[in-house]
Amino acid sequence: MNIKINLLPIVKKKRKFEETNLVIIFIFFIIVLALTYFFYYTRVNTLNNNLNIIMANINKLKDMENLKNEKIKSDSLINYYINTIAKYTKNQYKFSSFFEGLKQEFPKYAYITSLDVDLETKVVRIVGETSDYYNLGRLMNYIKDSKIISNPYLVNFSRTEDAQTKTSKVTFTIIGILITGGTK
Repeated sequence: MNIKINLLPIVKKKRKFEETNLVIIFIFFIIVLALTYFFYYTRVNTLNNNLNIIMANINKLKDMENLKNEKIKSDSLINYYINTIAKYTKNQYKFSSFFEGLKQEFPKYAYITSLDVDLETKVVRIVGETSDYYNLGRLMNYIKDSKIISNPYLVNFSRTEDAQTKTSKVTFTIIGILITGGTK
């Protein structure tokens, strides 16, 4: 039996990376890259879906806001009409009662040819005729005691004679304040 002994120093051989190790590292790198891409892709899709849902909700809310603005506009218009109607019914004056009172109070010896009433200032302007100055004076005293006209003032009067019929008449203009209490 012979035993061989090598007394020379042994040189260690350097190991080379084997191809299998390189393939394993490459596969690991690809898997990490694929997982990163997968998580990134799912996160982006989730955010896009959330964004689409939010945009749909924003469009619904815009429609609701437009509907609310239209409702506010129509409500303000209705309130305007209600307030206008309330204002006019508050200041309403029944002219049938005015004419009835004028018919009952106005004497038979005078005639009204024109009647103007301004409801804002409550001024009444009566233009009429009577046969003479005496009846005009009686008319002024009668109107002073009237229940429908206060503070009468004789603005204009004149006497004219008709040459054919030999009659005279006095035309007059009286201004007064309309009494609105109790006749609404």
